[in-house]
Amino acid sequence: MKEQIVNYLNQSKTKEFVDLLFSFIDRTGQKDSDVYNRVGIDRRLFNKLKKGNRVLCKENIMRLCVSLELDLEDSQKLLGSAGYTFSTTSDFDLILRYCISNKIYDLETINGLLYDYTDAVLC
Repeated sequence: MKEQIVNYLNQSKTKEFVDLLFSFIDRTGQKDSDVYNRVGIDRRLFNKLKKGNRVLCKENIMRLCVSLELDLEDSQKLLGSAGYTFSTTSDFDLILRYCISNKIYDLETINGLLYDYTDAVLC
């Protein structure tokens, strides 16, 4: 049984948030400074994040998903690695999920849709 548990853990475990985030950043070829400036994260916070000393709030992770132009599957993976998910009861989350699913990554467009339906914006 011990071997089965070890095999299950090895097959089921996903990357931790920081590892997953930086694999996505590396995939885009963006510099760290481009990412944290675009998302609106302070450089010091980003460096703490990079060292694994911090996990971001859900809204910042959503901004990262948009900034990195992640597809829905990768966005769900990144949110899930930090313990979050797109809520199916939140208009805000559903609109953001719609935008990502339809490759709408322009923050002005996204914020316009969010504001029209939720009176809130992503950033």
